[in-house]
Amino acid sequence: MRIRYAFLLLFALSAARPGRGQTLPAIYLNDQHQPTVPDSATHYRLIDRKNELLGTYAMREFSLTGGLLLKGTLTSIDPPVRVGLLTWYHPDGSKAAQVHYRNDEADGLYLGWYEDGRVSQRGDYADGQRVGRWLSVHRNGQKRSEGHYHAGRPVGEWRYYYDSGELSAIEMPDRQGKPLALAFFNKDGSPYMQRVRPRELPRFPGGEAALLSFVTRNTSYPREVRSRGIVGNVLVSYRVGEDGRVSQVRVVQGLAAEADREAQRVVASLPPFEAGREYNLPTAMTFTIPIYFGPGFSLAAGPKPPQGPPSEAHAAAPDPAD
Repeated sequence: MRIRYAFLLLFALSAARPGRGQTLPAIYLNDQHQPTVPDSATHYRLIDRKNELLGTYAMREFSLTGGLLLKGTLTSIDPPVRVGLLTWYHPDGSKAAQVHYRNDEADGLYLGWYEDGRVSQRGDYADGQRVGRWLSVHRNGQKRSEGHYHAGRPVGEWRYYYDSGELSAIEMPDRQGKPLALAFFNKDGSPYMQRVRPRELPRFPGGEAALLSFVTRNTSYPREVRSRGIVGNVLVSYRVGEDGRVSQVRVVQGLAAEADREAQRVVASLPPFEAGREYNLPTAMTFTIPIYFGPGFSLAAGPKPPQGPPSEAHAAAPDPAD
């Protein structure tokens, strides 16, 4: 397994750096962005040697399969201090978001994009906190949400809209930014009379038990992996879209090539979910599921739900706190 990570690292180094000796050793990171050993990593960071003229380090982060996740600049490596423009990327390589940093805090205009280049979100940061008016947009260009932040907390009235333009929800946060009053509306403007919650996770047909059963029944313990006595988890990330379909399936922590391919294949074959919702709007959400390969093959655990507050009232990742 370590040989596999070393191969990926060498491949990334040869593809990413402009010349030998200019890039420092890779720093492996876990899903909390903390340094870790390669076998527990979900991604890694490459840092070029210091530019003595500018006093900065060029920095990039990659998935374990070599996909570019983040690009930016540091003024310090330990601890890492971000400065200048940082840019995040979608799995297909297109820009996902960008914002300027000053002394390791976001400061200035934040822009987010869909994979096709259309703007998905915009707002401002000041000293690492969201401020002023924030706006998110549906893929078809219709306004999705709008509201204001003060010192990092949502204030006043927040409004959410269907992709056809009708009002879907109104929220009034309290002084801590938590919902004080929340009302949902149907597309015809009538009050939504069912349970009102800011976030509803996607639902697999039959529930979580059915999801785990589907993956267990459809996953094989590859003969090559079994014969070499390799056991452990494969972590697979996947996205449940606004239409409930599964996409953007990728291995974020591998075990062996055959096991990785098998885990990715099975997750990609999942049938459509009932889409998740935020503020009464169908919303794409990303999950990570751990699959254990070994004697008595089984799932290690259920899918891990996305972390953090709802993306609409609390701007989607990348988050400067990460």
